[in-house]
Amino acid sequence: MKKRIKRKTGRNKISYKVYYWLTGIIVFISLIFFFRTTLAMYYYTIKEKFEVNEHGYSDLERSQKVSETQKIQAVLQKYRGNAFGLDISRHQGSIVWDSVEVIKDGFPISFVFVRATQGAFNRDAFFKKNWANLTKKNIIKGAYHYYDVNRNSTAQAKNFIATVTLQKGDLPPVLDVEELPKNQSLELLKKGILNWLQIVEDEYKIKPIIYSNDAYFIHHIPDLDLSDYLIWVANYNPRENPIHPKWSFWQFTEKGIVKGISQNFVDINVFNGNQDKLKELTIK
Repeated sequence: MKKRIKRKTGRNKISYKVYYWLTGIIVFISLIFFFRTTLAMYYYTIKEKFEVNEHGYSDLERSQKVSETQKIQAVLQKYRGNAFGLDISRHQGSIVWDSVEVIKDGFPISFVFVRATQGAFNRDAFFKKNWANLTKKNIIKGAYHYYDVNRNSTAQAKNFIATVTLQKGDLPPVLDVEELPKNQSLELLKKGILNWLQIVEDEYKIKPIIYSNDAYFIHHIPDLDLSDYLIWVANYNPRENPIHPKWSFWQFTEKGIVKGISQNFVDINVFNGNQDKLKELTIK
């Protein structure tokens, strides 16, 4: 009886070893297949995202709606004699500035606004690089501050001033206001906006530009006296012009495609005048 039990135990040990080896081999092959498939999917996803077609534009074109393309073309054609430009931030990633010359179909890029700061402490990670590259190019540049509607306006103005050095030929500084406050009243927000504008004007000796969308100007700050300031308005609807009667710049799409910018879409703007009129706005 004992010998039989031993022989049976020995056979069981062999069976278990075979089972473990087979299981290990199957798991190993499965892992190889899994990682190979994952790497292949990752490669083709990244390749598709950054692939450039024969026109030199990124494959963002594939995800741009036909209606958006038609709207952009309509505005470009309507304002053919005007100056066109971009506004950028870290969301556009690393830009190949040598390639940034025109919007599709040969419309030259005359100006670029660059986000410099946000709130009381934040600085755009790509501001210095973008600002330096634009200085080398024959493109008029401007810097903007994204306003934190719940933060102290004086601290935000100081953040912008400490970050941005403007010189002759640059556009006036810009205040970008888009949100509604949670920690203060709308009336206090309006006072903060005017305070930021005044501090920045005193520093650079030129009146800033104020940016927002048509709805914000109409519904939230219609009584704010901005008669002395240039207005930069956003309206992405299919229109011949924005609603604001005093617009100087119109951001008409956030889905623009420009050679040299492949990480994301870019905002495209039209100035309410030609290149010479645009130069008249710059710092003297």
